[in-house]
Amino acid sequence: MKKLLILSLFTFSLVGCASTPSETSNTVQETIHYSSSPCFGACPIYSVEISPSGTVNFNGKQYTKVTGTQTLTIDPSVYKKLQQELKTYRPETGANVKTTGCQQTATDQPSAYFVWIRPDGTTTKLSHYTGCISPANIELNKLIDKLPKLIGIEDLVR
Repeated sequence: MKKLLILSLFTFSLVGCASTPSETSNTVQETIHYSSSPCFGACPIYSVEISPSGTVNFNGKQYTKVTGTQTLTIDPSVYKKLQQELKTYRPETGANVKTTGCQQTATDQPSAYFVWIRPDGTTTKLSHYTGCISPANIELNKLIDKLPKLIGIEDLVR
């Protein structure tokens, strides 16, 4: 009986040391790419890529304060904050998802595109039309509106 008890304790102690794939996927440092599309009007059209190390590559295309490319360095904690803010909206790794569930639709609004790029090249994509109105999409639109300030490119965009 003692041998069985000791064997059981040993087995359970090994199970406690096992790691799961979901634990390791949370620590993957992905580059986050964001871009905006034209709208019917003067919406800023730009793309920005933020690396885990804090490198920000901005490319102003049209209706931005600065056109062309600019490279900035931000504190890596800003990347972590952005990653946390986007966590709710990030699709499963490798997926290509378009937001849906519009309760109302406003025309002529810009679209927003997010791409998470893993070190191994795996991409995860989210396409969002900002005119697709629903409670969840309104929250995503608010996040999109505050992105320039959050990542330190506000002076380049507006």
